Order: sequence, then structure tokens, then C-alpha cells
Amino acid sequence: MRILSLFLLALLPLPQDKGLRKLEWKLPPGHAAEYVSLDKAGKPVADQKFLIFGSELTANSNRIVVDSYEAIPIPLIFQLPPESFKTSVGWEYSAVFFNDAWDAMGGFEAMIGGGSIRPVAVKGRYILKTAKKGDDEIATIDGSFTLFEIRRDFVNNQTKFSITNHDMGSLVTSAQVSVPRGLLLKAGWQLKAKGQERENGRPVERKIDVHHMIEFREDLELDASKTQASIEAALSRAVDWLKKQQKSGGWIPTRQNATAGDAIHLTALAVRALVAAGMKPDDPVLVAASKALRSPAPPENSALSQQILALSCKSPTKDEAEEARRLADELHRRRDPRISAWGPGTGRNDVPNLVLTALALEALAAAPDARIPDETFKAALDAFTSGFVDDEGQVELDLEFEKDAATLAPDPKKTVQACAWPALLGRADPRAARKGSFFTLVAALRTLLVVPARIKLDDKQLKTVETPLRRGLANLQLRWTFRAVPPVEAGWCVQRLEYFGMLGPMLARARIDRIGGSDWRLEGATLLLREQGDDGSWFPGTDQAVAKTIHAVLFLASARR
Repeated sequence: MRILSLFLLALLPLPQDKGLRKLEWKLPPGHAAEYVSLDKAGKPVADQKFLIFGSELTANSNRIVVDSYEAIPIPLIFQLPPESFKTSVGWEYSAVFFNDAWDAMGGFEAMIGGGSIRPVAVKGRYILKTAKKGDDEIATIDGSFTLFEIRRDFVNNQTKFSITNHDMGSLVTSAQVSVPRGLLLKAGWQLKAKGQERENGRPVERKIDVHHMIEFREDLELDASKTQASIEAALSRAVDWLKKQQKSGGWIPTRQNATAGDAIHLTALAVRALVAAGMKPDDPVLVAASKALRSPAPPENSALSQQILALSCKSPTKDEAEEARRLADELHRRRDPRISAWGPGTGRNDVPNLVLTALALEALAAAPDARIPDETFKAALDAFTSGFVDDEGQVELDLEFEKDAATLAPDPKKTVQACAWPALLGRADPRAARKGSFFTLVAALRTLLVVPARIKLDDKQLKTVETPLRRGLANLQLRWTFRAVPPVEAGWCVQRLEYFGMLGPMLARARIDRIGGSDWRLEGATLLLREQGDDGSWFPGTDQAVAKTIHAVLFLASARR
């Protein structure tokens, strides 16, 4: 009867008097709220902490992104009433998860479940009531929701969604919020659902029954000066660990069926990370790695591109520069001359794609004195500046640049239409019109920054580059998150650190300090520093440790002030 009474009370019209107030989140950008998990006895559980950044919270909602069914309750507990209230209020709420059916590989895998998590809709109601607690006032917000399956059909090259009546489970939440502080103090939830989780990048069915409690622990002010010292210490530990993993001059993949090209790829990435971290060119580790990289061109274009970048990144010796030029000539020869683009190079389904093309262009631009015709760069740049597509959403572009940066000219227009790029290039294929993941977006943005610096462009050509650059950054701001790789439904979400390794260097090259209120250096570094293992690596003790550590180092090196 008590619950029913509260429900009926929430439906009554509220008197419009001076007692009405608006409840809003007050955690400012540059701060993070740290929460700890609680056991059944209400005691903190060791090593189960997570952060919410102030930049992720809006007035009464949030921009928290999740990539698993078990994480769905987190954005649900950070919801506040959309209207003013006196002592109690109720409101309906609905949200959808995992419904961005982009296909970064250009196939139909996201449509048929190959790496794609089943989309779900959450519908229900919140009830809020307030009570004094000492000098504080606490709003208790209880929510009750049902999870419904979303049907996803692919018809005439278009994805259509419809929310079905298929009940997939239930979610009950309870949150305690300090009204004057605008801060979540404590929350709990029970989720029972038929969901999915990823195993080796593919979704598997799973029954979920989670009862979880969290409690606010600390408001952390992210201090750039303190974080800088921590970044240097983390890089030093990671470099020491990576040096110990070197064998016969290189770094060897531990996965089964690894090829010679895989070893070149990993070794080249390790060299780039060590150089970015500050290792001197004459360090024995780099000297030995350079000898290992002066080898025949691998068949994989990604490995070949990384090989060129590694040989070119550390004030190359005469022999290294000559080798980089030779390999650049080979890479240039492998392009599809019709569109100046590259595919995997393995001979199987060797369709040009944007990410590999961006990497190849960066390698060709980096090779010392490489004899690459400007026409190659101009043709590729034309594909990037004319090949973007409109994406859903507009945003008031909120970018803070470093002092004296001239990345973008001032624009009087406040709102910017977001854009994206297709994953595939240059083929009359329905898949080629599909937007790629944010790996594709970041690769396109980096190309728009790298290629114009390699060739001479007039003012008109530079303006042509600036339009997609501005619109691509609008998309990045609109869906900004460090928690996963947007869109979050597919298998590329497990490549979060690989995304960090691409995102950080691109933002540093664009000379961006803040995007959408997020100090990307502070927030990204804060997350990575908390995830570093005791031995200095990331994903310690796994066969992914070397690669993950390399990508973390690439981000942290770009996050230096």
C-alpha cells in the first residue's frame, strides 16, 4: 500500500509555489566522483571502484556510455527529474541501448549478430521523495523498469528498428542524491534479464541476475600538474616492462597462427610507443628493433605501413631512411590507383577501406624524402573530403585549442551537423555507404590533419578540408566517451585501448585541449593510470598485454603537457 500511495501522490498536480526547486547534477567538469562497490553487509569491496566524470553529467541526465547488459543500470541511476518539484514527483523514462547498427568491417556481421549485441529498450518510471538528514536533504529516487527486445531489420540497404513486446527482463533501481550538493551518494540495483555478453568478440546468450550496491567515496579534482607526474611515472614503468618483452630484437605475438607480418606489426608499434615515450634513438633496444624491421616488406599493408612509420619516427639513420623509402615505394605500388586507396593486402577480400588507407597515407607522408607524387595525396584527400556522409545529430561545437593553434578558423555558425565516413572505399557496393565505427572517424580526422601538411594547398582547398574536419569533430564531441568505442554494440568495443592509441595522437596533432568540456588528457590518463598493472603493463598476465600496453603508452605520451 505504501508503494501504491507514493505512486498516486506522484500523479497529483504540484502546486506552483516558491517551494518548487530544480534538482541538478553539480559535479563540475575537471572533477570525478569515485564510487566503491559494497558487499551484502554494506562494506566496501577491495579493487571494485569506478569513476564518473563531471563532463559526463548533464543538468538532469548524463552522457554515460555502456557496452554490456550488466552496465545498463549505471546510466539509469544517474537520472534526475526533468521538472521542478516540492517534496516528491514521479516521471516516465525510456532509453535504448546497442541500437547503432554501423558495420566497421563493411560486411553484414552487425546485422546478423557477428559481434553485435542485441539491442534493448528500457521502459519504466521513477518516483522521487525527499527527507532531511541532519544538515543535508536527501532525495531517494526509486525506479522500476522492463527491458524489451528491439527488432532490427535490414531492408533495401536501410536498417529499421522496432520495439517489440518481447519482455527480456526487469530492472529495479534505488538512488540517494544530496539535493544541495547535486551528487549521487549511494545506489543499488537488481537486474534480471536474458542478455548477451562478448566472448572473443562475439555475443553469447546469458542469463543475468545482478544485485549490486555502490557508495560515493570521494570527489576528485583532476589536477593537471599531479597527473603529469603520474603520467611520467607510468610511462617509465611501462617502458621498462616492454623492454623486458623484447626477443631477438623484436616483439613476438603470442597468439596462435601468428605470421611474420604480425611480428613486424607488433615490433613497429612497440618502437613507435617507445620513441613517443622518450626513449633515445641510440638506445640498444631501438637499435636492435631497427635491425629487425629492416626486412622484406610483409604482405599485410597494415604491417608494412607500421614498419615505415617505425623506421621514420626516431631521427632515422641513413640506412633506416633508405629502408623506409624503399618500403614506401612498395606500399605506394600496392595502392588501388583509381582511388588512391589501400586494402588489407592479403589477397582475400582485398577491398580498400578507410582505416588502412589513412594509415598508408600517414606512412607515405612520414617516410624521409620518399618520392611519392603529390597527385597520390591529392586524390586520396579528395576521397576523404568528398566521401563523408551526414550523421544524426547537431551540436554546438565546443573545442578549446592550445595557445596559438590554427587548426580551425572561427566560424559564426553555432550548430554543426555531425558527419561520418564509410568503412569501405571506392566500390559500388551497398556496404560502402555504411558508416564505420569511431576507428574510422578518428582515422579520417587524422588524415585531414596529416595530408594537408604534406602537400601545398591553396586557401580554397584548405577550406574544403576544414568543413569535414569541423563536422567530424562535431560527431566526436556529440558521442564523446572514454568507456567504449562508439557505436558500443559491436565487437570493436573490446579494442578500447587500441582506440585510445589512435585518439590521443590525433587530438594532440589537432592541438585540442578540451572537447565538449572534457579535458581529454586528464580524463583519459586518469582512467589508464588506474588500470595499469603492478608490473607496469596493461592486461597483465594475458596474451594481449604487449599490444594493450603499447596502445596505452601511445595515448599517455600524447597526453603530456
